[in-house]
Amino acid sequence: MKKGLLLVMLPFLLFAQNKQSVKLNYPVKDYTGTTRSFEVIDARKDQTIKDIVFRGKYYSFKFPTDNLSQDLENWFEKANKKRDKGTNDIVMLVEGLNISNDIRNKEIFCVLEMKFSTFLKKDNSYYFLKRYDNVISLNTKEVGGIPDVFSENTQKVLQKLMFDTYRAAPLGIAIPSNELIGYNETLKSNYPAFSETGLKDGVYLDYNSFFNQTPIDNYQLIKNKDEVVRAVNSKDERIPARKIYSYVENGKAYKNTQAGFLDLQKDQRGYFVMGNKYMLFPEEINVSSAYFLFGVVGGIAAGIEFNVKYNKALKDERYPIYIDFLNGEYSFEK
Repeated sequence: MKKGLLLVMLPFLLFAQNKQSVKLNYPVKDYTGTTRSFEVIDARKDQTIKDIVFRGKYYSFKFPTDNLSQDLENWFEKANKKRDKGTNDIVMLVEGLNISNDIRNKEIFCVLEMKFSTFLKKDNSYYFLKRYDNVISLNTKEVGGIPDVFSENTQKVLQKLMFDTYRAAPLGIAIPSNELIGYNETLKSNYPAFSETGLKDGVYLDYNSFFNQTPIDNYQLIKNKDEVVRAVNSKDERIPARKIYSYVENGKAYKNTQAGFLDLQKDQRGYFVMGNKYMLFPEEINVSSAYFLFGVVGGIAAGIEFNVKYNKALKDERYPIYIDFLNGEYSFEK
């Protein structure tokens, strides 16, 4: 229905066509000197990048030569000409990259979806290093220069991912070459939180301990009515609520967020909370939505205006927001 409505609207919106290039000019030098080679595998079923409408103009997106794998490999090559001391063979898997329009409540949004993962290749197997998996939706009425924001931030995401990859320690689970595309399910099967045995009651201090099901020993929750205020042990050593990542009580999990502890639910894709962007990142109310792409947040402005907007966010539409079990970050779908 949304796509049909958009097609009806396009003849009235299109006045000009513009080409937006992801130029790949930022430096991606490996200062650790450990990388020997860099390969990109484009695993997208559709390797074209769709177009968007923004304020009466039609924008098409492209990489320098329209060959994403070759362009990213050339980008690395230009910045890393001397690699004689490198020993690591790095592979980037491009799982998703698309730009599109969406219509919600009669308003047009520009949507950027990106999913890139990196691996260390060794002895014909792959070892997971880093992943970026997120979606950003910007309202065309509220945010200016969206095509520039998308092309610029695509490059920034890739640059940060590569810098993080150079320094990352590989996950100690070998993925056979013929299972690389399905690596996510292979890795999930190694985490106890995805087993059918249920979750262990207890307090968890980070995402690794939750997905590995290793709660801290001998701590009990202290509540004020239904609100968690701290966890304590027999020696009266205390952990304040703000330092608790999640807890499991009677087999049911709860995730700590800026909107309080929310039910941590599970489906075939993974674990998620029901919420929205401004519930989880209230600081975003006072900064450009473009920054949300990196999870960058600014200070909370005091006063009535913030409280009104935040209270509205608590009542706004809620949708599944997944927790990436490989990096602990929120993964948005809209």
